[in-house]
Amino acid sequence: KGDINSVYHDGPLTITKDGKTMYFSRNDFNKNVLGKDDEGMTNLKIYKAILVDGEWTNVEELNFNSNTYSTGHPTLNSDDTKLYFTSDRSGGFGGSDIYYVDIDDNGSTGSPQNLGSVVNTDKNEMFPFVNSENALFFSSDGHVGLGLLDIFGTVVDTNNNIISVLNLGVPVNSS
Repeated sequence: KGDINSVYHDGPLTITKDGKTMYFSRNDFNKNVLGKDDEGMTNLKIYKAILVDGEWTNVEELNFNSNTYSTGHPTLNSDDTKLYFTSDRSGGFGGSDIYYVDIDDNGSTGSPQNLGSVVNTDKNEMFPFVNSENALFFSSDGHVGLGLLDIFGTVVDTNNNIISVLNLGVPVNSS
């Protein structure tokens, strides 16, 4: 319930552990206006909504979105302090990369940080997901796989730095 559904693409979402804040992808559509870039394309953006009396309301666009590139597929880490997402913004490694922003106690977000070349390739990395143990999973058509957009998991060192990625293999992935 609430005012988050639009007549355009409403995509992946993630909800904080307390169930009160939702981050979601949708086409650049806010306050009944469909945004477009200079070429007439509508990009994805991430929005935030708050649950009030059982309805999602107070929809606001996150500050790191842009009309000139897509930002979407949000997921939160296990303690709601980092929001991971996909973007094809300039300065990345390829078509779309995985980034994260820190979330402050007051709900504001920091600057986007690219996860780097261990995760991101010159192709497309997307659909990040972080499990309850803070392991990051994502799809890629740039890492060696069995087909397109195979699912990979990340391997971290003792300092929680991502040091490699692992194709989840069969039966999760297939040709």
